[in-house]
Amino acid sequence: MLTALAGVGAILGGFTGYWTVYRAVQTETRTPAEPETLGARLSIVVLPFHNLSGDARQDYFTDGITDSLTTDLSRALPGSFVVARETAFTYKGQVVDFRRLRHELDVRYVLEGSVLLDGEQVRVNARLVDARTTSGIWAERFDTARRDILRAQDEIVGRLSRAIGLEVTEVEARRRERERAGSPEAADLVMRARAVGNRPATAASMVNARQLFEQALNAQTDNVDALAGVASTYVFEVLNSYYPTGNNERLEMADMLLARALAIDPGHLAALKVKAALLRAEGRLEEAIAIAQGVVAENPGETWTYKEIGLATMYLGRTTEALDWFAKAERLGPRDPSRLTWLSARGQALILLGRDTEAIRALRAALDANPKGSDTYAFLAAAYALAGQPEAARMALSSYESGWPGTRVATFRSRTPVPLELTAPAYLHQRERLKEGLRKAGMPE
Repeated sequence: MLTALAGVGAILGGFTGYWTVYRAVQTETRTPAEPETLGARLSIVVLPFHNLSGDARQDYFTDGITDSLTTDLSRALPGSFVVARETAFTYKGQVVDFRRLRHELDVRYVLEGSVLLDGEQVRVNARLVDARTTSGIWAERFDTARRDILRAQDEIVGRLSRAIGLEVTEVEARRRERERAGSPEAADLVMRARAVGNRPATAASMVNARQLFEQALNAQTDNVDALAGVASTYVFEVLNSYYPTGNNERLEMADMLLARALAIDPGHLAALKVKAALLRAEGRLEEAIAIAQGVVAENPGETWTYKEIGLATMYLGRTTEALDWFAKAERLGPRDPSRLTWLSARGQALILLGRDTEAIRALRAALDANPKGSDTYAFLAAAYALAGQPEAARMALSSYESGWPGTRVATFRSRTPVPLELTAPAYLHQRERLKEGLRKAGMPE
């Protein structure tokens, strides 16, 4: 089942300590003059985006996107080298030869793009290029509203940094596996494990990712990326309900690994993302939200974290508010391999609010993103039944029961992803509507 992945003042007070330390040691961008060979590393330059409006007064908007992307990519690609913005801006307005750029900056990837501001709309084009071959390996075009200029800029940067982070991770993992398959180096193994983890989740993919992360730890026992990675596999085995037993032990193991990781690097974003998910699994929902909001503050492109805040908010009974978080995740990650999780959660929230037709649309979109989302079939069955479509409800329930035979209304998601007794009374009250839909679809009491 896929759902992945003292008071608030005290929680936030403790959390502030993480970020105070983090800002002192956070990832830097360096100029290529430093004495290090970068071409073999995961290295990228963000060229100044072109302003296509013909109005030089709009340069500030496109320059702001370039600035923010330079910062956010260093967070989306831990351990990467991102050329400093001062260096990148020396190429502004030039027609760039990528081979020359690679020679001058010694980088593997180049991100270039353009922005057209047309009335109340903003059109963005972006392209990622392999500087060695000059071939494009990724491109995207999208439109967004310009109503709030800062919000529009944040949305553009967040969407691009997440998509590029995923794409580069996948490309680098394939390259390293092909070129250095026998290498025991921790960085290579972590990159390959992340690529597995970025794909739609299954029980087998969690095991595969954990094996690679553990190999990385064998090569480097204090590798924080690997510690957080192993912890993530345990947490998502619980949140995704892959196994009927041993879940408490999985969460305890994850907690110990995260404690080690955060002792080494208190501001490690991947570890903090997993920590938020762990806290949700333990029903510590306000704490989970506090941690996740801190991650968003440092990297607004963390689409997955918006979903995490939405889920914790929904389990607190603030379901309408949760919809806003799921919508934010979808705006930033319309092609994200994890989008099943927030689309399915959105569908559940809409059922709780009595908006069944909208719920059906969201849940069908979730299954288009990943047909293996078994929980989603159960939600879809309930939505169809409540919308007066009994035949469609029976078919959806049959798809769910093929993977989870014997499930009853009383036991459906009663222990995971969050033990029901740890959720808010308001959520439990709203959940009665979901249970009624499951009964109407034909699930036994």
